[in-house]
Amino acid sequence: MQTSPLPNATIAEFYRFALLLTGSIKAAEQVMAETLAEVAMQVAQVRSETGRQAWFVQHIRERCLKNNESAPPAAPRLDRTGTALGEKPRVLKIEAFLLAQRFHTLPEPERSALALFYLDFFTIAELAELLKMNVETLAETLAAARELLEQSLHSATLDDSATR
Repeated sequence: MQTSPLPNATIAEFYRFALLLTGSIKAAEQVMAETLAEVAMQVAQVRSETGRQAWFVQHIRERCLKNNESAPPAAPRLDRTGTALGEKPRVLKIEAFLLAQRFHTLPEPERSALALFYLDFFTIAELAELLKMNVETLAETLAAARELLEQSLHSATLDDSATR
Protein backbone atom coordinates (compact mmCIF):
# COMPACT_ATOMS: atom_id res chain seq x y z
CA MET A 1 0.00 0.00 0.00
CA GLN A 2 1.51 3.31 -1.12
CA THR A 3 0.97 6.39 1.04
CA SER A 4 0.43 9.89 -0.22
CA PRO A 5 3.44 12.21 0.05
CA LEU A 6 1.14 14.92 1.41
CA PRO A 7 0.09 14.66 5.05
CA ASN A 8 -3.59 14.21 5.85
CA ALA A 9 -3.70 17.71 7.30
CA THR A 10 -5.15 19.96 4.66
CA ILE A 11 -3.17 22.56 2.82
CA ALA A 12 -5.55 25.13 4.30
CA GLU A 13 -4.38 24.26 7.82
CA PHE A 14 -0.75 24.69 6.79
CA TYR A 15 -1.67 27.98 5.11
CA ARG A 16 -3.31 29.21 8.35
CA PHE A 17 -0.11 28.31 10.21
CA ALA A 18 1.96 30.33 7.70
CA LEU A 19 -0.50 33.23 7.94
CA LEU A 20 -0.26 33.28 11.74
CA LEU A 21 3.53 33.34 11.58
CA THR A 22 3.84 35.96 8.84
CA GLY A 23 0.78 38.13 9.47
CA SER A 24 0.58 38.70 5.73
CA ILE A 25 -1.54 36.98 3.07
CA LYS A 26 1.07 37.60 0.37
CA ALA A 27 3.94 36.28 2.50
CA ALA A 28 1.93 33.22 3.60
CA GLU A 29 1.07 32.42 -0.03
CA GLN A 30 4.71 32.75 -1.05
CA VAL A 31 5.83 30.46 1.78
CA MET A 32 3.21 27.88 0.81
CA ALA A 33 4.17 27.99 -2.87
CA GLU A 34 7.85 27.49 -2.07
CA THR A 35 7.11 24.67 0.39
CA LEU A 36 4.76 22.86 -1.98
CA ALA A 37 7.33 23.11 -4.79
CA GLU A 38 9.74 21.26 -2.53
CA VAL A 39 7.21 18.52 -1.72
CA ALA A 40 7.69 16.34 -4.75
CA MET A 41 11.43 16.14 -4.24
CA GLN A 42 11.68 15.50 -0.50
CA VAL A 43 8.56 14.76 1.54
CA ALA A 44 7.82 11.47 -0.25
CA GLN A 45 10.90 10.04 1.45
CA VAL A 46 9.29 10.53 4.88
CA ARG A 47 7.31 7.40 5.72
CA SER A 48 5.09 8.34 8.69
CA GLU A 49 2.12 10.71 8.68
CA THR A 50 3.46 12.57 11.71
CA GLY A 51 6.86 12.81 10.04
CA ARG A 52 5.29 14.39 6.93
CA GLN A 53 3.37 16.88 9.07
CA ALA A 54 6.53 17.74 10.98
CA TRP A 55 8.42 18.15 7.69
CA PHE A 56 5.79 20.61 6.41
CA VAL A 57 5.69 22.57 9.66
CA GLN A 58 9.47 22.83 9.91
CA HIS A 59 9.83 24.07 6.33
CA ILE A 60 6.94 26.52 6.59
CA ARG A 61 8.27 27.85 9.91
CA GLU A 62 11.83 28.25 8.57
CA ARG A 63 10.57 30.18 5.55
CA CYS A 64 8.25 32.37 7.63
CA LEU A 65 10.99 33.26 10.08
CA LYS A 66 13.46 33.90 7.26
CA ASN A 67 10.96 36.19 5.50
CA ASN A 68 10.35 38.10 8.77
CA GLU A 69 14.04 38.72 9.52
CA SER A 70 14.06 42.00 7.65
CA ALA A 71 11.20 43.45 9.72
CA PRO A 72 10.81 41.65 13.04
CA PRO A 73 7.43 42.14 14.68
CA ALA A 74 7.13 44.44 17.66
CA ALA A 75 6.64 42.23 20.69
CA PRO A 76 3.95 43.23 23.17
CA ARG A 77 5.01 43.54 26.80
CA LEU A 78 3.66 41.05 29.32
CA ASP A 79 1.73 42.78 32.11
CA ARG A 80 1.39 40.37 35.01
CA THR A 81 -0.80 42.76 37.04
CA GLY A 82 -3.93 42.00 34.99
CA THR A 83 -6.75 39.87 36.38
CA ALA A 84 -7.12 39.52 40.14
CA LEU A 85 -6.88 36.04 41.60
CA GLY A 86 -10.23 34.27 41.40
CA GLU A 87 -11.62 36.78 38.89
CA LYS A 88 -12.94 35.35 35.65
CA PRO A 89 -11.04 36.51 32.56
CA ARG A 90 -13.07 38.41 29.99
CA VAL A 91 -13.68 36.86 26.61
CA LEU A 92 -12.85 39.29 23.83
CA LYS A 93 -14.87 39.36 20.64
CA ILE A 94 -12.40 39.73 17.79
CA GLU A 95 -12.31 39.43 14.04
CA ALA A 96 -10.07 36.91 12.26
CA PHE A 97 -7.82 39.52 10.62
CA LEU A 98 -7.19 41.18 13.98
CA LEU A 99 -6.26 37.83 15.48
CA ALA A 100 -3.78 37.12 12.67
CA GLN A 101 -2.33 40.61 12.92
CA ARG A 102 -1.87 40.42 16.68
CA PHE A 103 -0.68 36.81 16.60
CA HIS A 104 2.07 37.93 14.20
CA THR A 105 3.39 40.39 16.79
CA LEU A 106 4.19 37.64 19.30
CA PRO A 107 7.91 37.03 19.71
CA GLU A 108 9.56 33.75 18.77
CA PRO A 109 9.40 31.00 19.92
CA GLU A 110 6.06 31.89 21.55
CA ARG A 111 4.41 32.58 18.19
CA SER A 112 5.40 29.24 16.64
CA ALA A 113 4.64 27.26 19.79
CA LEU A 114 1.12 28.65 20.13
CA ALA A 115 0.34 28.34 16.42
CA LEU A 116 1.48 24.71 16.36
CA PHE A 117 -0.34 23.93 19.60
CA TYR A 118 -3.64 25.20 18.19
CA LEU A 119 -3.18 23.35 14.90
CA ASP A 120 -3.41 20.18 17.01
CA PHE A 121 -1.21 18.09 14.70
CA PHE A 122 1.26 16.93 17.32
CA THR A 123 1.33 15.60 20.87
CA ILE A 124 2.98 17.85 23.45
CA ALA A 125 6.10 15.65 23.39
CA GLU A 126 6.29 15.84 19.58
CA LEU A 127 5.74 19.59 19.67
CA ALA A 128 8.51 20.05 22.24
CA GLU A 129 10.88 17.98 20.09
CA LEU A 130 9.93 19.90 16.95
CA LEU A 131 10.67 23.23 18.67
CA LYS A 132 13.81 21.85 20.33
CA MET A 133 12.49 22.45 23.86
CA ASN A 134 11.80 20.25 26.84
CA VAL A 135 8.16 19.83 27.85
CA GLU A 136 8.46 22.15 30.86
CA THR A 137 9.93 24.96 28.75
CA LEU A 138 7.20 24.42 26.16
CA ALA A 139 4.51 24.72 28.86
CA GLU A 140 6.05 27.98 30.10
CA THR A 141 6.35 29.28 26.53
CA LEU A 142 2.70 28.45 25.77
CA ALA A 143 1.51 30.15 28.96
CA ALA A 144 3.52 33.28 28.17
CA ALA A 145 2.28 33.27 24.56
CA ARG A 146 -1.35 33.07 25.66
CA GLU A 147 -0.88 35.96 28.09
CA LEU A 148 0.89 38.08 25.48
CA LEU A 149 -1.77 37.39 22.87
CA GLU A 150 -4.60 38.10 25.30
CA GLN A 151 -2.99 41.38 26.35
CA SER A 152 -2.34 42.37 22.74
CA LEU A 153 -5.92 41.58 21.71
CA HIS A 154 -7.30 43.42 24.71
CA SER A 155 -5.27 46.55 23.92
CA ALA A 156 -6.31 46.32 20.26
CA THR A 157 -9.96 46.07 21.26
CA LEU A 158 -9.58 49.12 23.52
CA ASP A 159 -7.76 51.02 20.76
CA ASP A 160 -10.53 50.12 18.29
CA SER A 161 -13.32 51.24 20.62
CA ALA A 162 -11.50 54.52 21.36
CA THR A 163 -11.35 55.40 17.65
CA ARG A 164 -15.08 54.88 17.12
